[in-house]
Amino acid sequence: MKSKFLKYARVVCAVVMMLSIVTLFCDTTGIARHYLGWTVDIQFLPSISAGLIAAFVSTLVVTKLFGRIYCSVICPLGIFQDIVARLGRLTKKQKVKYSYSDEKLWMRLIIAVLFIASYLLCAYPIVGLLEPYSIFGRMATTLLAPVGRFIAEYLAASSEAAGDYTFAMPAALNYSYVMLGVALFSLVFIAILAFRGGRTYCNTICPVGTILSIFAENSVMKPVVDHDKCVKCGLCAKKCKASCIDAKNGIVDSSRCVDCMNCISVCHKGAISFSTSSDKDKTPNIIKRIKEHFGKAKKDENAPVATDESKRAFLTVGSLVVGSAMTKSMAKTFDGGLAEITEKKEPQRNDRITPPGSKSYKHIEEVCTSCGLCITACPNEVLRPSESLDSLLTPVMSFEKGYCRPECKRCSDVCPTGAISLADLAEKSATHVGHAVLIADNCISMKKGVSCGNCARHCPAGAITMAPTVNGDETSPKMPVIDSQRCIGCGACENLCPSSPYSAIYVEGHRVHRID
Repeated sequence: MKSKFLKYARVVCAVVMMLSIVTLFCDTTGIARHYLGWTVDIQFLPSISAGLIAAFVSTLVVTKLFGRIYCSVICPLGIFQDIVARLGRLTKKQKVKYSYSDEKLWMRLIIAVLFIASYLLCAYPIVGLLEPYSIFGRMATTLLAPVGRFIAEYLAASSEAAGDYTFAMPAALNYSYVMLGVALFSLVFIAILAFRGGRTYCNTICPVGTILSIFAENSVMKPVVDHDKCVKCGLCAKKCKASCIDAKNGIVDSSRCVDCMNCISVCHKGAISFSTSSDKDKTPNIIKRIKEHFGKAKKDENAPVATDESKRAFLTVGSLVVGSAMTKSMAKTFDGGLAEITEKKEPQRNDRITPPGSKSYKHIEEVCTSCGLCITACPNEVLRPSESLDSLLTPVMSFEKGYCRPECKRCSDVCPTGAISLADLAEKSATHVGHAVLIADNCISMKKGVSCGNCARHCPAGAITMAPTVNGDETSPKMPVIDSQRCIGCGACENLCPSSPYSAIYVEGHRVHRID
């Protein structure tokens, strides 16, 4: 009963965590962040980026005490792999059996070093492409959030038809080919690995898994084999989705074990228990494993450097980084990932616009994990993923479909890392993220000789006034005059300008935000 309890407890905790994170990404009201935001705050990279040292240290301490419970219960990408692996076993009528495989140490180290070096050298797009929460966040933003929007739209339409306005119509999602392509590639690639081999991605590619494995390699508590009871039937190895049980020698590689408890629950002899390990059962530390790995390579000159499977995995990860960059040249902006925006066209900006609270280009690139949660939460259809190589998939603002309203700070409320952080709405109204620029040739006052004033009427900062096109002639059509010192870059003028397809006023971003 105890062995079954451990497995069921792990499954229940993982299901609750997965449902909470999915709800967070699919929520259109902003309520979920208030109650479920902690599920993102305890993720590995978000806790580092947000400066939540207690959460980060707790993860390392728990890993040292109990092994890689984080990978099995907290990491949404790890739970996703478990779901796919389970579907694979059901599809093939339980015929899929796992088997022990040697650690692909060289590959794990290369990717982990690339991950850490990218973080230290500020190559944050690479960090976001490799980090598991960021990968799942893009998958959820691109593929799951539209489901939440569909349900919200149905409820809003149904209630409106009945004369009830309890549910508000949600805003559409702004995607791009780049984000959609990266998310789909990640989904297919990781799903194939999980379908065929369980936790192959976790124990071969994931840099967070590699980092945690250093703390888990000799954790205080771990699945331990009682050699007196073990009959070496191999059933535990066949159920181990981490491929880390050497049934022949009765050893569990705790550095790769994700504490799924499958081995404990299926052992008919009760030979495996979650307990403290003896010196015999301890996993050699990473230094010894590196020496052993390269020592074997020197002894066997004919041995292949890596298996075909590991080579394919390594090349696939490389193609993820390179391919996402190459797709920039053919990227187009889409509404909800489906319908191409045609009513308004985005102007060519010299500097991109980052949301209020992001402080500067440098800050948002250093702290943002590119999960896309702010994009799903934006009710004004302003945020979308960047397609620039130096800020790939971080949120930027564009105003073809809406503008950044002074009464909204939803992106700041949901951001788990502090990449977007606003104390209150007063701070937002005092933050200058950009300034408006007039293109006189596009203004209908010049083109049609009529007065408009739409930009001045809707400017929340009062930064636009109307002046006669003919000096001293108050009866002549009036042109907008922009006070760039008062302009906060909200985009109301650009969005509401009747000139089409390009507005007569557009916003240029500030690399460093100014707060009055």
